[in-house]
Amino acid sequence: MTLKSVVLKKFYDSDVDNIVRDFYIPALSKSVLYKRLTGFFSSTSLAVAARGISKLISNDGNVQLITGARFRKVDVEAIKEAYDNPENVIERMMLEELDNIEDAFLEDHVSALGWMVAQKRLEIKVAIVLDEDGYPLDENAVERQGVFHQKVGILEDEDGNRISFSGSNNESATGWLNNIEEFKVFRSWEEAEKEYLESDLKKFEKLWSEDTKRTRVLDIPNAIKNKLIKMAPENIDALNLDRWLEVAVERREIVKLRDYQKEAFNSWLGNDKKGIFEMATGTGKTFAALACLKKVIRKERKIVTVIAVPFIHLGKQWEDEIEKFGIRSETLIADSSNPNWKDKLVDLLRDIQLDISESLIILTTHATFALEDFIRIIRNSGLKFFLIADEVHGVGAPIRREGLIEEYNYRLGLSATPKRWFDLEGTETLFDYFGDIVFSYPIKKAIDDGYLVPYEYKPYFTELTEQEIEQYEEETEKIAKAYYQSKDDEERAEWFSLLCIKRQNIVKNAQNKLIVLKEILRDAGELKHCLVYCSPQQIDDVQDVLNKENIMQHRFTETEGIKPEEEYGYVSERQFLLQNLSKGRLQALVAMRCLDEGVDIPPARLAIMLENSGNPREYIQRRGRVLRPFPGKKHAIIYDIIVIPSLHKYVEPEVLEIEKRILTKELIRYKDFAQIAKNNVECLKRIEEIELKHKIIG
Repeated sequence: MTLKSVVLKKFYDSDVDNIVRDFYIPALSKSVLYKRLTGFFSSTSLAVAARGISKLISNDGNVQLITGARFRKVDVEAIKEAYDNPENVIERMMLEELDNIEDAFLEDHVSALGWMVAQKRLEIKVAIVLDEDGYPLDENAVERQGVFHQKVGILEDEDGNRISFSGSNNESATGWLNNIEEFKVFRSWEEAEKEYLESDLKKFEKLWSEDTKRTRVLDIPNAIKNKLIKMAPENIDALNLDRWLEVAVERREIVKLRDYQKEAFNSWLGNDKKGIFEMATGTGKTFAALACLKKVIRKERKIVTVIAVPFIHLGKQWEDEIEKFGIRSETLIADSSNPNWKDKLVDLLRDIQLDISESLIILTTHATFALEDFIRIIRNSGLKFFLIADEVHGVGAPIRREGLIEEYNYRLGLSATPKRWFDLEGTETLFDYFGDIVFSYPIKKAIDDGYLVPYEYKPYFTELTEQEIEQYEEETEKIAKAYYQSKDDEERAEWFSLLCIKRQNIVKNAQNKLIVLKEILRDAGELKHCLVYCSPQQIDDVQDVLNKENIMQHRFTETEGIKPEEEYGYVSERQFLLQNLSKGRLQALVAMRCLDEGVDIPPARLAIMLENSGNPREYIQRRGRVLRPFPGKKHAIIYDIIVIPSLHKYVEPEVLEIEKRILTKELIRYKDFAQIAKNNVECLKRIEEIELKHKIIG
């Protein structure tokens, strides 16, 4: 049987086809030679290129593989300054990549390629794209030129019949998992298709023979060959690669909307494609939003989507989810991490205007989204726009509201807490612009439905020092005087807000909290997958306490890097820290506000809260960080430190009243946490005792 016997479609699309079952397996089972141009070298790109390879192996087939060399800017600079050479950089990068394979799918398929190398049935070459002076281009420059964007494969049977396939290259970390791809197929025995096949073949052969002006092609380094051979099994059948064929079928549909996400989606559609999703942290509002986005992209011939997030690192998280969800669109990171975003944005919008492309997704921050330049570019394009505001409460701030322009035809806000704290005007602006809350999914329902894990609430109590009480009283008197002397309501509101902040800072930075932290650490036992929340003023002291308890920890703040770095295995410092917490190499992360919104850490199951501002949005977000489901995670534990009055006999009545006001605010959070905790009866009983003792009306 030859390739002519294979029933082939002219075009494959993973939205309607099972690529592995419908194309790779039948085509490779009839082939004896497989020529493949893949993307940048990675364990993932190797594994994706090897899908269905067991069928070729059974035919005693051979493979010729060309992969791209990924150079960072620092690598290129070192090569230009003669501190290093391309071969050394490639060898280091490839060895590190192969040393860090953890996924079983990747490991099995790379091991199969290693077996083929050992049997001299696989040749691998590395393509280096050069600039005009003959120096390698860094990975970003190569991406811009689109050199490795095109997937090309040529299959040949024993009679010399050939087929080629070419299309979008999606061989990324989530691409194999969700099997999102599309490509065209050409056959050598069909005259109308022969010209296209020969074009694909010529492209591959020119690279293989290094017959190109701006690309240098090398044999894979011997160290990498030896590493692959070392990974190879003695018996290829022992790998049982066919077991992955059914898994690929299952994983293709990995993102399925839950019933409540479908309800959110339909509610938004029925509200003229405007509205706000008020969904508990960890319940998948991102996927509910992406269902809306997919619908809009399919409906509109030309559409630009702006996804605005609070922090830069969350843009990358959205990018991964977009790919996982199966949305195929050009994406652009438009924020301070990409200094050329303005020019690139103008070019991409022009492509849509000229019918070169039909959709674009812009991932930006709340800050960039509100810039004059960003607004001007959007307004001047004349295109249709869809705005998705993640953590929508953030764009209600006075400066951020500038970005809420009428050019956005479709609007969706996402937040567990869309109402702004002590900002009625900002809240009204958001609801006027986005519309009402069209769907709500509170945390208690999510826990009851099994989509979040239940939690135990363990409050610990402490007092302000005498000095802190004096400071609290002084701030109150000082600002109260200014408050009553204010000229109008606006000025009084400003003084009131300042009073709240200054007094709350005294409470959240209370010195006695560090003593309680030591007590919590003793009670908690062996610490694992823990998040410790504190203020900037506390963080050094908190880390000192953890170090003295021999707890492996690291701070997680705005200063930790968001760009991939070699020292962190080509991921960002933040991602590296999150990975180490997940794998148990770190027992705790000591965090300030950076872990409040959007960051996914499913293994986290313990939170210690030294600092809470009193803003419900803040403590609700923090609680949600440890409630996401994870294998083996049955429940979470939340330790909370609450400041209460001292009730010393010598305390002046005025001071006691101040302390009672502090406690009243603290108990708002206590009640919120206690009501839906596993141990709620115990917690609510304790709160009654406290309120009775301090004569507070609940």
